[in-house]
Amino acid sequence: MAELTKNQNFLQPSGYKISIDRANYPNLEFFVQSVQHPSVSVPMTEITYPRANVHMPGDKLIYDEVTFDLLLDEDMNAYIEMHNWLKRLVEDKVRGASQRHLQTASTADITLTLLSSHNNSTKKFIYRDCVPTNIGGVQMSSNVTDVAFINVPVGFAFTYFDIV
Repeated sequence: MAELTKNQNFLQPSGYKISIDRANYPNLEFFVQSVQHPSVSVPMTEITYPRANVHMPGDKLIYDEVTFDLLLDEDMNAYIEMHNWLKRLVEDKVRGASQRHLQTASTADITLTLLSSHNNSTKKFIYRDCVPTNIGGVQMSSNVTDVAFINVPVGFAFTYFDIV
């Protein structure tokens, strides 16, 4: 039976940090401005009977992509880092994390750490075998009146996530 939570503090939207392979992706970790944690669903199976259809739960979880908004620096280091990762995916053979010693792996685990109101780690979402799927467009305009820094969304597909 589920227990009622004893912690009545609510999760703050700014209470998180991102961790990834810092040697290969330092700009992704540093310039993440927001995270869109993905939805999870179970496809239903429909069994047809003469008088009614019965819905049964499916046999697998479907994960949407996790999306990070990156703040772009003037040299576009975060953008270039992600673009190089995408290029490497189509130019090289896929290498798993176990082959990391040979060259840069095609996949990486990304950890989203949730922080309490006192900046202590409460939970971690570890997205396993992440691979970038897209980099959003970059909007530039010469007629802006306020300084607004440019963010670009980056989407990742992953195998599954753990909550620890």
